[in-house]
Amino acid sequence: MMDNQKHLIDKMRLDGDGYLKIAKAIGVSENTVKSYCRRQKNTDKKGAQAYCAECGKPIDTSKRSGRRFCTDSCRIKWWNKHPKAEMPYTAHCACCGKEIHMRRKNERKYCSHRCYITARYKDGDGNG
Repeated sequence: MMDNQKHLIDKMRLDGDGYLKIAKAIGVSENTVKSYCRRQKNTDKKGAQAYCAECGKPIDTSKRSGRRFCTDSCRIKWWNKHPKAEMPYTAHCACCGKEIHMRRKNERKYCSHRCYITARYKDGDGNG
């Protein structure tokens, strides 16, 4: 691939063009454009850069896209500061009645493993 083609790919990706449109414009296959972008870590349209939600450092999205944190320590710090963040649903434990916060509707039925086991033995499902 020529340098002018590489420059054109970078420019068109920043403009928001897709792989197929770029491939047709410069006369190469769509997979060639995808491979080049992947190698250059330039897969985001508009050149969007991901930043850590805790410390604000840029995140390397080549490993996995959709990451919110740069390291596990940043992830743990953020969740310790925001224990009920983005948990719009609430329910009550089927065993003890304690309020449970959830990210998805009907995600949990019990507040803890202890309540789950207790409820199983009350219902007669347990082996003990």
